[in-house]
Amino acid sequence: GVGKTTLAKELFNRKSSDYGGSCFLFDVREAAANCSLNSLQSKLLKGLIQMDRQIDSIAEGIEMLRTNLKSFHALVVLDNVDHVDQLDAFLSMKDTLRSDSLILVTSRDKHVLTSSGIGESSIYKLTGLNRQHSRELFCSSAFCHPYPLPGFEYLVDEFLTACGGLPLSLKVFGALLCRETDKSCWEDQLGRLQQVNLPTEIQRTLKISYDALNGEEKEIFLDIACFFIGENKDMALRIWNGSGWKGSLGLRNLKDKCLVEVDSKNRLRMHDHLRDMGRDL
Repeated sequence: GVGKTTLAKELFNRKSSDYGGSCFLFDVREAAANCSLNSLQSKLLKGLIQMDRQIDSIAEGIEMLRTNLKSFHALVVLDNVDHVDQLDAFLSMKDTLRSDSLILVTSRDKHVLTSSGIGESSIYKLTGLNRQHSRELFCSSAFCHPYPLPGFEYLVDEFLTACGGLPLSLKVFGALLCRETDKSCWEDQLGRLQQVNLPTEIQRTLKISYDALNGEEKEIFLDIACFFIGENKDMALRIWNGSGWKGSLGLRNLKDKCLVEVDSKNRLRMHDHLRDMGRDL
């Protein structure tokens, strides 16, 4: 929720043309659970050097990465790693890549990084947004411009404190309050945020946003979280419409609330915190 993947993607987009090849492996944690690490190794080879070959084991993949990427100038992003085994499948190639190559890893768990031999000096802990940037992001979602409406300043400040500088919380809660001009509604939502008994700001924010959905929107949200991440939007709409739901309307409302995205290839996407919450419900 602090923006690790967003920042990594921005760096990747800006710098990838400076390298001989580049590859961004999104959400390694989820991908490894759904397929296998050796299939991700194969995907990396294809992304970097267009080598399209099946890899039958992790050990074979490690050897192929070391052999075929020798002295190659690469930019690699391993996003959302949550286990040492995932890094072990890839990091051995760093000794054979050209010395000015870059492997960027994002993770919620610092211990995973240090256990894989990544030194403290190579780890950067991303902090939340400062007060001004938090206000701009929240207000852009809630008011469609980066400043509060007159009379709402104190309420905005309360939400900024409750969201703790986390971009996902700020964006989702701002979208929940979008175009709401009744201060009592803002106060009600603030009270809910302060009363929900969950351990972190991000969990409280996302649960309240989910609770504000109608029944059909909740079902569509849960379908995406559990089954449809990475799937074609039109295929999902056919399933929902076939069940008698208003799929297009429900999906649009989820997008407006910043709970779901549709990428440039028409695939359904969801932040991993939202996905995890949906699967836990």
